[in-house]
Amino acid sequence: MPKVIGYTPPWLSRPSPGAKIFSDPAPQSPASPSKRSSYLGTPSSTKYQGPRRLVASRGTEVFTVVGNKIRWADLATVRDEWEESTQARSNRFGPARTGVAQGAEEDVYRTLDVSIYYQIRQITISPSGIFLAVCTEHTVHIAVLPPSSRLRDHDRSPLKLKTYQLGPTIHVIPESPLSAVLWHPLAAAGASNDSIVTVTASAAVRVWELDRSNKWSFERPYLAIDLRKLADGVSCDQDFEPSAFGKARGFSVDDFDMEVSAATFGGRGRDDEDAWASMTLWVAMRNGDIYALCPLLPSKWKPTATTIPSLSTTAVSRMASIAGEEADMDERRAADQQYEWVQEIDSDEPLLMESTDSLSECEIRLRPQNPSAIPRLQGPFAIQPEDDDKDIEISDIFVMPAKLDGEDLMGGEDLYDDFDLAAYTGVPFTTICVATPQNELWFAIDLDGVSGQWLPKKGKSAFSVPTSDAKELTLIETFAVNDSTTDSGTNWPMFTGDIVHNYNVFLTTSAQIYSIFLNDWVTRLAAELTGTEPIDPGLQMRLETSCQSQVCQLNKVIDIPEPTEVLSAPAVLDDISLGYFLLTTTPSSAYAVFFDQAHLRASFIEPSSLELTATSPTRLNTQVARVSAGEDSNELETLPTRSPYVPAKIFYANHLYPLEYMRQRLPANLKRAIIEKPMRLSPAMLEVMTNAHRTIGAQSAEMEKAAAELFRRCDRLREELGDQVKQMSELAQRLQNLRPSGDVDEDGNAKEKKTHDARLQDAKDKQARLMARYEALRRKVGRAGSAKRELSSKEKAWIEEVDVLGKNVGVEVDEQDVETHEEENARLDKRFETVKQLAHDLLEESKRLEKQQQETASTLERGDSAVTSAMSASTMSNGSMAGSRYSISASGSAQPFGVPSRLQKERIADVMAMVEREGAVIDAVMKRLERLKVEY
Repeated sequence: MPKVIGYTPPWLSRPSPGAKIFSDPAPQSPASPSKRSSYLGTPSSTKYQGPRRLVASRGTEVFTVVGNKIRWADLATVRDEWEESTQARSNRFGPARTGVAQGAEEDVYRTLDVSIYYQIRQITISPSGIFLAVCTEHTVHIAVLPPSSRLRDHDRSPLKLKTYQLGPTIHVIPESPLSAVLWHPLAAAGASNDSIVTVTASAAVRVWELDRSNKWSFERPYLAIDLRKLADGVSCDQDFEPSAFGKARGFSVDDFDMEVSAATFGGRGRDDEDAWASMTLWVAMRNGDIYALCPLLPSKWKPTATTIPSLSTTAVSRMASIAGEEADMDERRAADQQYEWVQEIDSDEPLLMESTDSLSECEIRLRPQNPSAIPRLQGPFAIQPEDDDKDIEISDIFVMPAKLDGEDLMGGEDLYDDFDLAAYTGVPFTTICVATPQNELWFAIDLDGVSGQWLPKKGKSAFSVPTSDAKELTLIETFAVNDSTTDSGTNWPMFTGDIVHNYNVFLTTSAQIYSIFLNDWVTRLAAELTGTEPIDPGLQMRLETSCQSQVCQLNKVIDIPEPTEVLSAPAVLDDISLGYFLLTTTPSSAYAVFFDQAHLRASFIEPSSLELTATSPTRLNTQVARVSAGEDSNELETLPTRSPYVPAKIFYANHLYPLEYMRQRLPANLKRAIIEKPMRLSPAMLEVMTNAHRTIGAQSAEMEKAAAELFRRCDRLREELGDQVKQMSELAQRLQNLRPSGDVDEDGNAKEKKTHDARLQDAKDKQARLMARYEALRRKVGRAGSAKRELSSKEKAWIEEVDVLGKNVGVEVDEQDVETHEEENARLDKRFETVKQLAHDLLEESKRLEKQQQETASTLERGDSAVTSAMSASTMSNGSMAGSRYSISASGSAQPFGVPSRLQKERIADVMAMVEREGAVIDAVMKRLERLKVEY
């Protein structure tokens, strides 16, 4: 959503000369007798309820209606002159300062004379910037604008424009008033030609193809359609032109059911829009019905870069989709008509015409003649649900087109390699916004879309007329704008599209302007509808949930202090030098709101010097810091607290204007009695004096009310300034008494407070100690890395041992080679089983040897007694036992293998220790294997 960064700048506020562009303090010329009312009335006694579009822009140039005059000004020049004059005032004194200001006031704007009798209600500039449509309630005048270089001349005298009245015998007072005047977005606009569409309240749509070399093009429309006749049409060969001027017509229900209140085109003529959008005219009726005319084109039109490929792809795909199915005959023939219309466009050779925005030539196309130049009226589209019996009244309509589908555009072919697919993916549905005079907003979407349709040819009875039953749009949100100051007699809400954000629109009521941002919600909903997965049963539930969420972000950007004045629909400007802002007017002053230029990643609205910032607070509100490429712009909070005070118009109004207005409307006898004859007391003179007193009293009351409001604002400003000074004093005192948390001793008493210089010196000393410590560590690490000392033999042996152990336990297993890892795990498992088997065999062998040793010992003990007796008996005979096969040990025990028992026990203990070590190694290996299995 665009962020508000400032309000009306000082160079458009009083007393600067730029404010005089939008105000007219001088009394207007005397009214003509046909417009006279009672001399007791006031200038604002008549109320008008209808669209007010009194501001238009062309680059940095602005056109505005003041009174019944059109004024032109270049805002960039106005701002530069104001800055120069302000700078001169700050550097000079005396008469020089006054001279600069007076010179700036004389050259601030230029009056464009168009000589229009009735009150101007709307002005709109063609997209080419060559023509200006000036509209009253019933008439339309086309003025030819001179180039910008001629308007910027130093000569500020009034400039008379060449003006053509559009249809002098068509748009006149006895006929119905105008509801909409629209420049066709696909018109083949050139240096002297363009196309405009007018829609009247009596449902008459006229397409005008303007050509300065052919005055007849301003007299008669090239295409005229009566929607009331077209709604009942059965063949495209019928006469659908509106009834001639002065021709009596009978009563019809359509006079009330089809009373047009507003109309708009469904697209802006951009490459990323649906091909049918820019050639679809949406017409809103006063009773709430909406109709569509598609395609509505002039005889020569300029397609966008994607229009022809998209139309061809759509027509061919529609024909292919119904070729193999049992489709309805009407649908099949409607597809044939669409294919025939597109095929005629493809077969014709494009014409070349000089482009208005560049020196190159552009291609234009001729409108196909078959099936017909007049499309079928589609609708009505009901925006109100059937179960809602509330009556609504539409004041304006705004349509956001569906985005072009890049995948459908390409159609799987490589013929359009120049197109960027990412640029043509977006919202696949049309979003419709409707406003009512009660300040209610209705938002709906059309999921099916609108494509070209025509009535059948005469004589083809097999082709029945398509049904015209009401098609209900998908209503997504309805809410009311809180506006307590709205005057129901003059309120007429209007939409104004944003030139920067596609899904942002401005709503203008009689006293407020709102910014309505739908981009976030539309993007969320588009993600559901453009998914590549097939539609599942939960789509409807998700769509309903999305529709129940917040649809738009509503922000009030302008709220005028005087509800008696009515706002005009604004003009949106986006320029690098001026910025991105919205400009609107009332009969007495101008109002502007500046937004940040997030689309440019920076805002260029900033003061040109510090002196201007210091002398202009409102200019300070409009500045915003430049955002670098790596800095988030959302972190910069530059929202102004409120809009600046605008003095009441009574301070600058001409105090003689009410009396002059009353004097001009006096009857001739009373005027002569006041001016030429001596004043005599009479009932007529008493009435004149009473009315004059009433007029002066009302003017004095307004002056007193404005003065009281100014006094209240000055008093509030004085109080707020006092509060600000008090807060700054308290903040300064807190900064002076600021004590760190460590300024308390162990007993809880405050330590002696150090001065700021001492605390700063302590911080510097601490920083120096940290730097010295860091330098010492850096040098130590540098010496350790740069010594290049050779490793010792023990270190090399330790490294080799670590490598061998890692290789044995599988630490160096390649993470990407899973099969090698599995083989290594199997090898380790096999080794583990082998070690377990070896340990088991060793244990069994030790047990067997121990048992055998025990049996041998018991046998020797039993034989000791027999040996002893035998030795005693044969001692005398043999004398010694040296030749015995048994050897007697010193302890008296005999060993069968000649191995001592002590040595056997030590060997068994060594084997058991080795088994324990192997078991520990095996356990460690198993744990390592478990970790490796978890990691891989």
